[in-house]
Amino acid sequence: MKWNFPMTMTVRCYECGEVYDVVLTGKDAKKYACPACGKVEVFDLGAWEEKAIAWNQKMMRRAWGGR
Repeated sequence: MKWNFPMTMTVRCYECGEVYDVVLTGKDAKKYACPACGKVEVFDLGAWEEKAIAWNQKMMRRAWGGR
């Protein structure tokens, strides 16, 4: 995947449910504090990308009759 940085991403706080935007400057893990409750969330774009690719490969195998 090709990423153009800086880019904005919408993040949801799992503590209070607040939805807010953050600016990503790279694939590295970074901590973001929720503006409503102050809970710190860690967002790792590189890990998210790997998980999405693995999920996509799994769905493609299912579509073609694999396990």
